[in-house]
Amino acid sequence: MSNKVIELSDGLTKQLGLQEAPKEPAHDLKKLSAHDLNKSYQGLQQQVQQARNPQQKSELKNKLNDVHQEISKRTQKQLQAFAEQNPEIKQPDPESDRSMKR
Repeated sequence: MSNKVIELSDGLTKQLGLQEAPKEPAHDLKKLSAHDLNKSYQGLQQQVQQARNPQQKSELKNKLNDVHQEISKRTQKQLQAFAEQNPEIKQPDPESDRSMKR
């Protein structure tokens, strides 16, 4: 791309109040706090909605998915730790759950 195109793109980005999606490798997500991870997720959601370029939208969706996967992993770890620390809280019995739905 020529410098002129890049300048125009940067100018439009600033005028429209858009931000470029952070180019974070997936491993950097592990370093983010839960709050920052949540903000990143919300920001990416908004960018996906605003994206007009199909390729850019696809890239943003992939990043959004990476953040979602990291949030899911952390949530599962927290739930597992909670379950281990609180064995007196029983897991629901799938059989009794089925009978209640009938």
